[in-house]
Amino acid sequence: MKRISYQMLAGLTLCGLFSVCFAIDSFAGWKKLKPLPTHRWGLEIAAVGDKIYAIGGQDDSPQISKNEEYDIAKDNWVEKKPIPTGRVRHTAVSVDGKVYVIGGTRDGIAPLAAVEMYDPKTDTWSKKADMPTPRIAPVTVVVGRKIYTIGGATDVFFPSPAIEVYNPVTDTWEQKADMPNPRWGAAGAAVPGGQIYIFGGATDFTHKESTTDVDAYDPKTETWTPRAKIQRPVHNFAAAFVNSGKIYVMGGEKFKGKGGLKGGPNDPDLVFYEDVWEYSPEENKYRRMDAMPTPRGSFGIAVANGKIYAIGGWNGGAGGNERENEAYQPPGWPFPDKFSVEPQDKLATIWGELKAH
Repeated sequence: MKRISYQMLAGLTLCGLFSVCFAIDSFAGWKKLKPLPTHRWGLEIAAVGDKIYAIGGQDDSPQISKNEEYDIAKDNWVEKKPIPTGRVRHTAVSVDGKVYVIGGTRDGIAPLAAVEMYDPKTDTWSKKADMPTPRIAPVTVVVGRKIYTIGGATDVFFPSPAIEVYNPVTDTWEQKADMPNPRWGAAGAAVPGGQIYIFGGATDFTHKESTTDVDAYDPKTETWTPRAKIQRPVHNFAAAFVNSGKIYVMGGEKFKGKGGLKGGPNDPDLVFYEDVWEYSPEENKYRRMDAMPTPRGSFGIAVANGKIYAIGGWNGGAGGNERENEAYQPPGWPFPDKFSVEPQDKLATIWGELKAH
């Protein structure tokens, strides 16, 4: 009862502080929401206000140009204008109310350099400057309104060490020093102060080798610091930072056994995970949390109003759980003492917005 009362009080505090009232949904842990209309894995999602955009991805009948909008308040989906350059295993982040879609692949072999911006207000797409190094499945995070694109894979999934930074204001790219241990399909998050954390990822082109390595990257000095390793080698998973000061690392897949990648839901050579770990950058420690309702990899992740949304993904073979839409409410939500304010819209925002795969 104390928990519910605290959340109601927090909601009233936010109303008074920002002159805007947020609907307080007091569920704890995970909650299943209205499924994604189109089955997809290898998609990306990005949050703008109380809307989430699910872009690209594929199933057995590729839907690589799809763009569907999820309204958090209404728990409802609406189809929007498709992305001009359809793709899978790309990345997407939001900056100043716009969604930037970067890289990926159309055929599962050749990487894309194409960058396209979506404006939700006008439901229109604009072409932007190409990424200097075409890549599949990089990590992207936003630090200081600039987009850091780290690692990923080149042709036929060879890991790339490239780090390139995109400035949405000038529509230009800046190349940084290579990362020391390249991988693709890693998870990443940025935290206050600007440090970027990279978790796990695949380290070869066969999809068979993944790592437990975790590294913190300082954009100011372009230096890397090893951090506490994750619990198992994994790739095609995700991480999200919330304003409690914690990073939540979840889901993913890894290769197991001597056989090939058969892709069946009961294939003993491919394992999918539902684990959720809370990582404290301050303590450099992990804590196991409530598991995802649906184990999977290659899903989209986004943070909106302090909650984490995991949408789409794959858990083996045709007809896997590519429509799942599940929200996670971290302990202590809604973190009233941790919110920062953007002067232009007077709304509570998440510092260090994440996108990763």
